Amino acid sequence: MDDRAKIRAGIEAAPATREGRDVLVLHDRGGISPDLIVDRGVAPLLALMDGTQDLRDIQVTLMRRGGLGLVPLDRIQGFVQRLDDHLLLDNARYRDHFRELAQAYRLERVRPAAHAGRAYPGEPEPLRRQIEGYFQPPAGPGPAALNSVPGRLAGLILPHIDFQRGGPCYAWGYGALKALDEVDLFVILGTCHLPMELPFALTTKAFDTPLGRTPSAEDLAEAIARRAGLDLFRDELAHRAEHTIEFQVIFLQHLLDGRTDFRILPILCGGFHEMMAQRVLPSAHGPYARGLEALQEVLGASSARVCVIASADLAHLGPQFGDGHPIQLSDLGRIEREDKAMLDYVLKGNADGFYRHILGEGDRRRICGLPPIYTWLRLLCPGEARLLKYDQAYHPQFTVTFASIGIWVRG
Repeated sequence: MDDRAKIRAGIEAAPATREGRDVLVLHDRGGISPDLIVDRGVAPLLALMDGTQDLRDIQVTLMRRGGLGLVPLDRIQGFVQRLDDHLLLDNARYRDHFRELAQAYRLERVRPAAHAGRAYPGEPEPLRRQIEGYFQPPAGPGPAALNSVPGRLAGLILPHIDFQRGGPCYAWGYGALKALDEVDLFVILGTCHLPMELPFALTTKAFDTPLGRTPSAEDLAEAIARRAGLDLFRDELAHRAEHTIEFQVIFLQHLLDGRTDFRILPILCGGFHEMMAQRVLPSAHGPYARGLEALQEVLGASSARVCVIASADLAHLGPQFGDGHPIQLSDLGRIEREDKAMLDYVLKGNADGFYRHILGEGDRRRICGLPPIYTWLRLLCPGEARLLKYDQAYHPQFTVTFASIGIWVRG
């Protein structure tokens, strides 16, 4: 066991109550480790496990900060060993396991539904009823008509928040798709909530959900990787537990029930943190620019009838996301104004303006949908964009905002 214990990226510590006890649930976004329940009192210890201090340094820091005397070193070591046993530490043992898992996953042909039975019903009929319910007024669009919009629907920006909070907003976006029977390829740009080595992660796997199996465009994914000259399958394991594409596939399967002639091109988009730290445009970042150019060329040469979907939430605000104060109901109007000022760049088709706006804010509002929305804008031709629905999932500790936007092009 490494004496400089470091919690690995993608591990969340969520407060909860179990059998009358206040606990923390350590959850792995990557789905590699099962949830681990620990006493909430270990939170200060977890906060110090960033790999910069050895366990004796941590022992001393805890004593100085807590004023509770010296915590026995063997207790700290025992807790760290427990984390290591659950593969929650960023160390050689975890990395060896990860490599083995990634190699095995790459050989699989199907991605099973990762969130069925937890984030949504695991049986087809209850799931269909739930999805159809989101289209019903007053929260849903009902038979909302978009006949006044000229041209064909080329793309949608949709939420990826859980259905319970965002279902009607999904429906406002997908309502524009209900009458569309011309698309045979849906390019789905998903937000990746895990660190990635490269800016895009491709997969050739079919996606299973309780509503069936949807094939991926294997030929296009492989062509994009070849054209980019990058191993864009390197981060493929991130697809295994990421929900942002899975949720969109469920809506597509529901709306296109009975059609077997459509495919998806699932693409996870990595964070822009490095680019933002360097204060450069994504177009000046070599790996991203190569991946984007490959996407543009391969899709442009394809005979497929394409709709591009960006699976993207907006702001993440409140103490759970790092803010110092809870969100008040009186804050929601200001938050909406800030979101819509940002989305104005999207509606105008200005990808670099959208990026620069968030960069200018220092990403203080944590716009997790920045990479897929930016890529969406760069892939689509100029057209008429409309904000179909804006919404907020309010909680004083964690407020998330999201929207559905469509873009129509002539011809």
